[in-house]
Order: sequence, then structure tokens, then C-alpha cells
Amino acid sequence: MTNIKLSQPGIYVPENIPINVITNQDLERIVDTSDEWITSRTGMKERRISHDKNVREMAVLAVKNLLAKTNTNPEEIDEIIFATNRHDNEQEFPNHANYVVRMIGARDGIPAYDQGVGCSGLLFAIRSGYNSMIVENKNKVIAIGSERLTDMTDYFDRNTCVLFGDGAGAYLLFRSEEEGIIKNVVYGRPDKGDNKDWKNGYLALERKKGLKIKIAEDQSRSKFEIYEKEQNYLVMKGNEIFEFASKVMRSAIHDVVKGTNYKLEDIDVIIPHGANSRIIRSAKEGLEKKGFRGQVITNLEKYGNTSTASVALAEAEAIEQGLIKPNSLVARVVFGAGFSWAANLSRS
Repeated sequence: MTNIKLSQPGIYVPENIPINVITNQDLERIVDTSDEWITSRTGMKERRISHDKNVREMAVLAVKNLLAKTNTNPEEIDEIIFATNRHDNEQEFPNHANYVVRMIGARDGIPAYDQGVGCSGLLFAIRSGYNSMIVENKNKVIAIGSERLTDMTDYFDRNTCVLFGDGAGAYLLFRSEEEGIIKNVVYGRPDKGDNKDWKNGYLALERKKGLKIKIAEDQSRSKFEIYEKEQNYLVMKGNEIFEFASKVMRSAIHDVVKGTNYKLEDIDVIIPHGANSRIIRSAKEGLEKKGFRGQVITNLEKYGNTSTASVALAEAEAIEQGLIKPNSLVARVVFGAGFSWAANLSRS
């Protein structure tokens, strides 16, 4: 029986030019914050903003990058799974995955569908693709995570507007004689919030008047200008999310090695969801006390929290820099709204 392997990821982020990069200094001009405040609490310095491409268009570019990297003909693809959060201003119907099928030239008849599991979506999509290949004997499946969270960000809310960026990533699942995916774990529990200020949950959408940003007409004065709009914006109670995330990231890593031939100390690299450097540091310290000795890799300082795309963006850069080598034992771990969390263990 052949194994199922994960390819290197294909990615897309908005081009690295000034109008596509929101720096901490830019945010200082928009909201009451500072580079020191942002860096000390999140580890972030920059994040990308997609002014002209929606989540499905960014996903197509990430998949095209994936097909080129893996030398894959789109007609070979048997299934496409598209993970993203729900975006008010995106065209949700028909589904994003079928748009990708059309734009990359995949063949008619393949199942293509979307998954919404918060920031955990890409690992849920990988697990769905893996299960489909096992049960239905498919050969090649694509799992996508694409996000434009800047469109859901209220730039008046300094607790959330410093966090989010845009981008897309995609993996190819394929059959191989080499060891590949070893285990997937996925979990969830309802975000009940409280009966006072957080009735919709600690990580939720709230309809309100907020501030959005766009490219300024007069670039000599500022890159961005703000405008007011009423819509659904992402809101978050940070201390509750920190406590939840730090705990489940540790537990998911323990669970993904449990029952395998590997132990925590065998893992070469952990790629966490790039949500916050303090959450990642807390999880890393807890795992090191239990025997983990590998590297934890993130590039959230450059891209912010790109939700479903963050693991793929970090892994692509780590491979390019030689931090992930052939035969590395890699664990990916994520958490998200809902609540949801997941981990994946595989041989690169």
C-alpha cells in the first residue's frame, strides 16, 4: 500500500511594494498604538493587504504556484478543498473551490467544495483530502487556505487591527512509496462567550460602524486613508483566546504523536498557526519541558495572522531557507474560531 504525502506548499501574498504592506508605523498613524506595543504583544512588524484580489483569486495564484512547483498537470487533480472564513464582501456563491477548478483548468466531474473552520481550515482540509484518498482511492487532492482578513478588520479597534494580513497557500496530497502523512487530529468545541459583553463568542463577528483602509489618492502624504463603513467586523477577547490557544496547541502536538512510532523529541520542526508570538512562545516552552528539541518556525513578523494561509506561508519560506529538509519530521498545529484546533504530522 502506498503512502499519502504532502507536497511543498504553493503560496501567494500581495506583492512587496509599499501600498501592499501595512507596517506598525502605518498603524501608528491610524489608531492609538505604537511599534513597541504591537511588537511586544504580537511579534508582528508588517502584514500584507490585498486591495485588488479576493480570496478565490489569491487561491488560484497559490494553486498555480503549487502546480508549477510540483510539475503537476491540473487534469490529474481528483478533488479540491478550499478552506476560508466567511467574508461579507466576497462572492460566496457559487463556492470558491469550483471557481478554482475552472481557473486552473481541472477536469469536469471532480468534487470541489469549501470548508469554514476558522483559522484551522487548512489542516481540516488536509485531513478531509487524506480521508478521501484512503476511502475512495484517489490519487491527487489539493487543499487550499486563502484569506483576506483585512476586509473584516476594524482599524479603530487597536486590539485586532494590528493582527491580520492577507494571503493564500495550497498543498498537493499525492501517493508515494516514501513515508508521508503519519497522523491528522482535529477538534472543536463551541465558543460560548459569556452572558455579558461577549454573547456571540470570544472570537466572533459583530455588525457595527468601523474604520477600513484604502490606498490614499495623495501618496505624498500617506499610503493609506481611512473611511467609515457599517458591516460585520472581527472582534476578539484577547486574554480568553490566549489561554485557549496556548493550551490546545500543546495538547494537539501531544495527540498527533500519540499512538505513532514517534515521540515529541523526534519532531524536527513545528509550524504553528501564525497568530501571536506570545501564544507560540508559551506553547513552545510547554512542549520543551516535555522533551521537544526541534525548531518552531513562523514568519508572522512579516505577514501577520493570515489565518488559513499562515502555516503554508511559513513552511514555504522554511523550505526555501533550508530549515525544512527532505526527510524532516514536521508537525503543523493550528487553532481558530468556532472554536477549532488541529494538528498534522508528516515526513517531508
